[in-house]
Amino acid sequence: MKHMLILTAVALLLAALPWLITRAKAAGEFLTNAISAINITHKGSGTRLADASFTARYLLAKQGSDATHIAICTASDKPFAVVPDMTPTTDQANSDLSYPLPINMLGLNEDTERMVASGAIAVDDMLVPDAGGKVKTLPTSGGGTTYVVGKAVTAAAANNDLIEAIPCFPYLVTIPS
Repeated sequence: MKHMLILTAVALLLAALPWLITRAKAAGEFLTNAISAINITHKGSGTRLADASFTARYLLAKQGSDATHIAICTASDKPFAVVPDMTPTTDQANSDLSYPLPINMLGLNEDTERMVASGAIAVDDMLVPDAGGKVKTLPTSGGGTTYVVGKAVTAAAANNDLIEAIPCFPYLVTIPS
């Protein structure tokens, strides 16, 4: 008796399915998603393909060749995110650049970020991009403009030291002459 009841319920649902789909489409609801994102992740994070290999973790990235790609940020670029991973160096099925890398978008992530220092940095220093995706202390003179990406929570003594930083949305500042 139970089996007959279950079979009847399933048959009714299958019979109603075309009507449900038509009704959902008419209401502007669709059962598929046309989003072109590579992956859906938690707040402030995402994934992007790399234009070139990221050979270290925690480097700054800029927007790449299109909306789904990133590239390593330099001192003159507008930074976009911190990349907490690096491009895989070996893969038997795909090329190295076929893997989406995780990114933590500056200003959207609620956590502190690790970043790679290009030299000595003191606690509470404001951080700006430097060559090779690294960060340095905001210069106090020398002229020009740069983007502030955060504030140092820990110190760095030398090139390639990891620091912890409070990230912010990148904002352009003018350096005094």
